[in-house]
Formats: sequence, C-alpha cells, structure tokens
Amino acid sequence: MNILNSFKKGVTGIVQSLSRYPVTILWLLVVATLNAMQIQNDFDLYSRWLYTALTGVMLAAVAQHLYEHFFVKENNRWLLAFLAVVLAILYYFSLPSNNQYDLIYPIRTIVLLFALFIAFIWIPTIKSDRLYFHSNFLIIFESVMMTFLMAVVLSIGVSAILGSVDFLLFNFDSRVYGHAFNIIGTLFAPIYFLSLIPNYKKTNPTDADHATKVPRFLEILLVYIVIPLVAIYTLVLTAYVVLNIGGEFWTNNLLEPLLVSYAIIVIVVYLLVCNIDHKYSRLFRRIFPKIMLVVVLFQTAASILRIQNLGITHGRYYVILFGIFATVAAIIFSFFPKERSGWIAPVLIALSLISVAPVIDAFSVGRGSQQNLLERKLQENDMLVADEIVPNSQIPLEDKVAITKSVDYLTVWGDVDQVSFLPDNFDIYSDFNEVFGFNMIYSVSPDDGPFAPEGRFVYLDWEGAGSVSLEGADYLLKVSLYNNEENRSQKVSEDLNLIIEDADSLILENNSGTQILRFEMQQLFEKAFSEADETQKGGNVTLESMMETQENEQAKMTVIITQLEEYNDVTNGELFVIITIK
Repeated sequence: MNILNSFKKGVTGIVQSLSRYPVTILWLLVVATLNAMQIQNDFDLYSRWLYTALTGVMLAAVAQHLYEHFFVKENNRWLLAFLAVVLAILYYFSLPSNNQYDLIYPIRTIVLLFALFIAFIWIPTIKSDRLYFHSNFLIIFESVMMTFLMAVVLSIGVSAILGSVDFLLFNFDSRVYGHAFNIIGTLFAPIYFLSLIPNYKKTNPTDADHATKVPRFLEILLVYIVIPLVAIYTLVLTAYVVLNIGGEFWTNNLLEPLLVSYAIIVIVVYLLVCNIDHKYSRLFRRIFPKIMLVVVLFQTAASILRIQNLGITHGRYYVILFGIFATVAAIIFSFFPKERSGWIAPVLIALSLISVAPVIDAFSVGRGSQQNLLERKLQENDMLVADEIVPNSQIPLEDKVAITKSVDYLTVWGDVDQVSFLPDNFDIYSDFNEVFGFNMIYSVSPDDGPFAPEGRFVYLDWEGAGSVSLEGADYLLKVSLYNNEENRSQKVSEDLNLIIEDADSLILENNSGTQILRFEMQQLFEKAFSEADETQKGGNVTLESMMETQENEQAKMTVIITQLEEYNDVTNGELFVIITIK
C-alpha cells in the first residue's frame, strides 16, 4: 500500500510540475529534440541551439520562482515567462553564427547556467521567515540525489531490456540506446527533479517543515562520517602547508586545486549541517569557516604569485573570483547567524555574471594578460625589435616556459592572429622554434637542477615525409605507447602477437609464446630526440630519424614513429609497425 501511495504521489508530482513549469518543459522538449537530431545525424549549429535551449530552461525556471515569490496575478507569470524567452533568444544571437567549435561558449554557458541555478535556489528564500537558504539548499541537494538515483536505475533497466531484445529477438541500430538515454536524461530526470521542488506559497507549514527536515540516514552520514573526514582532511592539508611553506611551495601546481577543493567542501558541508541540531554540527559551524578563511587567504596569495610569473588565464581568473567569494562566505559563516547564509547567493551570482560580462570577462582579461606577458618577456630578453621577434635560444628557462605557455594559450583560444608581432599564419607546432629560437618548454623540474626541462617531445614531419614502400610486407599495425604501465599484447594475425614491453621494446611471438623477433626502440627514440635538438626544428622531425628497421633470419620489423613524448622517464607515443615474415 505504501508503495502504491508513493507511486501515486510521484505521478501526481510530475503532473503538477508540467502545469507549474510549462515553459521550462517546452524548452526541455527542444533540448531532447536537438539531441535526437544530433544522435541520428550530426547537423550544423547544434551547439548554438543547445546552449540557447539550456539557457532557456533555467531562465524559465527562475522566472517561475520569481512569480511564485513576488507576484500573485497570473498575468505577471506569463510576462516573466515571455521575458525569459526573449533573453534566451538574445543569448542565441550572442553565440557564433558559424559551426566553428570554441571553448569560450560552452564555458560561458556553464557559468550562466550555474548562476541561474543559484538564483533558482535563492529566490524562494529572499526575506522569507519560513525558508532559509541553507534549508532550500538541503531540499535541492536531496532532490538532485534522488533524481540521479532514479535516472541511474532507469538507465540500467532500459539498457538491460534493450540489450535483451537486441541479443534474443532482433538486432536494431545502436543509436536506439542514445535516444533512450536522451529521453531519460533530458526529459524524465529534469521533470522528476522539478516535481520534488515544493511551492512554498501553496505548501502548508507542516509539509514545509517536513521538507526541510534532514533524513536520518543523511544526518548520520554528515555527523559521523563527513565531518570527521573533513577534520582529517584539514589536518593533512595543514601538515602539508606547514612542512612546505617556503620556497616554491607558493607556485606549486598542487596548491591551488587543494585549497579550492577544501573551500568548496567546507561551504557545501556547512550549508547541509546548518539543518542539523547536533553538537558536532554546531562545532563544525563554529570552527571550520574560520579555518576556511585562512585557507582562502593562502589560496589567493598563491594565485597572485602565479599571476606574476605566468599571467592571468581564464582558469586563474575563476580561481581569483572563487577566492573572493570564499572569503565573503567565510566571513558570513564565521560572524553571522546561519539564517544569514543566503547572503552568499547574490555574491556568487554577481561574480559569475562579471566573469562573462564583455571586456571584463575571464576570456578577454586572460587574452589581454597573456599578450602583455608575452610582449614583456620578449622585451626583457631583447627579442622584440621594431615589432618583430628576434630568435634567441640563450634566455632563462623560466622565460622560455612563460613564452611557450603564453603562445600556447593564445593559440588554443584562437587569439594568436591578433598578436601583431607574430608572423602571419603562425603555427605553433611548425613555426615556434624558427620564430623564437628554442623548442617549446611547458614546465621545469627542480629534481634535474635549476630550471631543467621536465620532458621532450617530437612529431613526424608529415609534409616532408614522402612515402614508405610496403612491397613484400605482410602486416601493418598502428601501436600506441600511451598508458602502457605493464606489458600489453596486440594481435597481428591468428598465429602472431606483438608484445609492447615497457614502452621501449616490441616483441613478435607466436601463439605458443616463442619469440620470433625483438625490436629495441631506445636507440630510435634517442635518434629522434637528437635531431630535434640539433636541427632546432621544434617537435617536427624527418622520416629518416623517426624510422628504423631491425631483422633476423625469421622476420623483419620496421618502426615509424609519428609522435613521441618523454616526461620524467616515462615514454608515450604512437607509431606504425611494418612486419615481414621470412
């Protein structure tokens, strides 16, 4: 009977969500349709339409919460819904009209969706004496977890059914799986999630209090598992900071992600335990926000030092913004009652919008910072004369790293053409060494002495490679050396296997394990790296230095390297293997 009542309640909630969020549901149908079209056959401007529809989903949901919290008349509801649609359409025209993929737009869309989601949580709690931000955060958290669980269970069930039909009855197009998961992920899951969100103006106080009550399981999980784990993590982080406080600690790549992740954990746990009246939760609320404040100051100092050395990137921009937000959050959590926790929401929304606003957004600031850093490093080393670059291989290694990373960043984000002193049609992989006078260097390792390179890399110069004769050859294989932590076997034929041993030896053997030919690649690797160093062509190396043949009375093997990387004595790469059986 309880199961039947729960089912009826769930169906009723879904039906009510359809009438409560009609515009949101329509946008979800658009998202599902776009995904279905993409699954069936790739089409142009999929990303542009998808980002618009997703933004429309969240704008419509936020508009509904604004209506429920601040308005009464039905006309206001449809006016807000109309404004939400207009904003989504305007966002469509802010996206690129061509089909060129650019990372800026998905990141910008994700930030906007995040800001809208925070507004979705915060709006029902504004000046409310029935619902606080931390209480609604708990409701949203539980709803997300429940939705995720339902979606996973449903996905597993649908996969099992489709797999059984495909195996036992008849075969069907594998895209059916994609369509099924699309319906679950873009229609069922969001609608089910919306059905779990209470309308507090229509919910009686008893049901509202029940909705904000922490389930016993979650309470035990937070009080007796999560809080002790956070305490232990705090001790480990503190020990790491104390033991490594000097020297290069402040510019260590590990510092920023460690401190940022710690602040995120404390904020989330704080908002959840605000709903629990327990001595451990009270102790957590009293102590850990103050610890987080100290941690955030460390993180901000580390970020500023990295900016001085390597300039601002969009990632470091967001780290700085998060540091500002976390500082404000730590102050609010430390010195104000828990009922004021909602003050962090407008701060987070404002910082998110700033990060995507024209001129001051993360990408414009990152682009300008990297261009200025590149120009400054060239001028400091007398490599920029009359707006032209003068190659110089004798500059400090840390400057080589800074120049490499700046040029790489500008290339990745499509801004390299805007740098006036770089040659027209500059290509970082083929032209870098010729323009700057040294190979690209991305990092340094103190273990090899002051500012010693951490790794080497080479690529086959395909344009000048010409052709390789396969006359008399029996097999041609493509072999990957990536993630080759242990010996790996690759099938050559029914009778032959190729063993990749420690990423520097190839062993041809038959099914009984008898070795036919062993190819030692270390000499070939060194030849390839040596040409890159001697000719100073950057990573591009001729076919002659990337190819070698070894043979015995039973077989002949020719290896052609297409790309090769060596970092901290670990070799990765890709190569072609030509095998001839005598």
